[in-house]
Amino acid sequence: MAYIVWKDSFNIGVKEMDDQHKLFASYINELYEAMQLGKEADVVAPLLDKLTDYSKTHFAAEEKMLKYNNYPMLKTQIKQHEYFVSELISLKCSYQNKTQTAQNMLLFVKDWLLHHITTEDLKYAELF
Repeated sequence: MAYIVWKDSFNIGVKEMDDQHKLFASYINELYEAMQLGKEADVVAPLLDKLTDYSKTHFAAEEKMLKYNNYPMLKTQIKQHEYFVSELISLKCSYQNKTQTAQNMLLFVKDWLLHHITTEDLKYAELF
C-alpha cells in the first residue's frame, strides 16, 4: 500500500504542477516501499538526492510560472522552497551520520509536501 494515496483534493488545477506534485508523491512512496521491504539502506541516500534535484526543478518551474503571473506571495513561496531543499540536504547528512532515521525523514517530507500543496499552492490556484 502507498504511503501517500493521491486525492483529487490535492490537485491545484494546474496540470503541470499537479503532475509534478504526483511525481513527488511517487518518490516518497518509493522510499516507503523500500523501507517496508527492508531495503532502506540501499535507497535512502539516492532517493534524497532524487528528491532534492527534483525539488529544485519543480520549484524553478513553479516560481517561473508564478512570476509570469505576478503572484503577490512569490517571495513567501521562494522562502518555503529554499527551506525544503535545505532540509532535504540536512536530512541526508543526518541520515549518513546516523543521527536521523529514515522513518523521521519520510514523515517530514510527506507532511511538508502535503501541507505545502494543500495550503500554500492552493492559494495561487485562483490565478489560473
